[in-house]
Amino acid sequence: MRMKEDVMNNGQTKPSYNLQIGTENQYITNFAFYWTSMDSTTLPSFLTLDQARWGRLPKEVCADSGYGSEQNYEFMENNGIEAYVKYNLFHKEQLRPFRNDPFRMENMYYNWKDDYYVCPMGQHMEHVGHNKSVSDNGYASWIDTYRAQRCEGCPLRGQCFKGKGNRTINVNHQLKRYKKKAFERLTSERGLFHRSKRPIEPEAVFGQIKTDKQYKRFRHRGFPKIQMDFGILAMTFNLQKLIKNVGKDQIKAVMEAFSTLFGPLLASLWTLWGKFQKEETSVNKNRQLSNRSLIAA
Repeated sequence: MRMKEDVMNNGQTKPSYNLQIGTENQYITNFAFYWTSMDSTTLPSFLTLDQARWGRLPKEVCADSGYGSEQNYEFMENNGIEAYVKYNLFHKEQLRPFRNDPFRMENMYYNWKDDYYVCPMGQHMEHVGHNKSVSDNGYASWIDTYRAQRCEGCPLRGQCFKGKGNRTINVNHQLKRYKKKAFERLTSERGLFHRSKRPIEPEAVFGQIKTDKQYKRFRHRGFPKIQMDFGILAMTFNLQKLIKNVGKDQIKAVMEAFSTLFGPLLASLWTLWGKFQKEETSVNKNRQLSNRSLIAA
C-alpha cells in the first residue's frame, strides 16, 4: 500500500499492514491488522474484535474524522455505543465563511414535511430522485436528489453554481442525521473532554512505540506471525507503563499487604531455616571430628 513517507507522492508502494489500536489511559486495549489503507472501513470489525477479547463492546468511542462514515455511525448506534467520532467537515463548518455561505447545501432551509429545499433566491428545489449507492466494501447508502425549477436568468446564478441547466444537489439524509448527533456529542462537555484526550491517547502510544522503542517494522512475515509479534510488544508496553505509573505510596501499600498476609508464614519459615542451619552446622562438625580421629588412627 502507499506509505505516508512517500514524500515524492509518486505512487510508490511497500508491503505493509494497516495497524489499528484502541487505547485507554495510554494502555493498549485492542489491536488489529488490515490489508486496506482506508481507516473508515476497519471500525466495525475492530469493535467486534474488541467484544471478542473483552466480552463486551466499549460504551464510548472517540476517533478522528477518518472514521466518520455512515456505516460506522450506524454500527455504533445499533450497538448502543456513544460515538464521539468526527466527520470530514466538523471543523470547517464551524468557521464563519462556511456558516455565512448561503449557497452551500448544508446552509439551505429544508422542509421535512413537504420534502424540498429552498435556494438563496427562495425557489423550491423539489425531490426528483432516490438512488442507491454501494461503496467498495459493499455498504449501501440512499441518496436523495433535489433540483431547482428555473435557474435561467437568476441574478445569483454565478455565485450559486457554475454548471449548465438547473442546480441539482444530492443529499444523504441518514448521514446528515448521524452528523448532527455527532456534532452535538462532540461539542458537549463530555465531547470536549474526549477531544482533548484523543491526541495524547493513540497518537502518543504510536509515538512511543515507533520513536522511543524504534519499533518501525515487523520482525516476521505473514499475518499470524505479525499478530504474535505485535501482541508481545503490546503486553510488554502495558506492563512497562503499569510499573511506571505505580507510585511509591502504592508500592508501600502492596508491601504492607504482602507483609500482613505472608509475614507470619515467612517468620516461621525463617525460624525453621535457622534451626536447619544449626543442625547442619553441628552435623558438619561431628563429621570433621570423626574424620580427624580416623586419620589419627
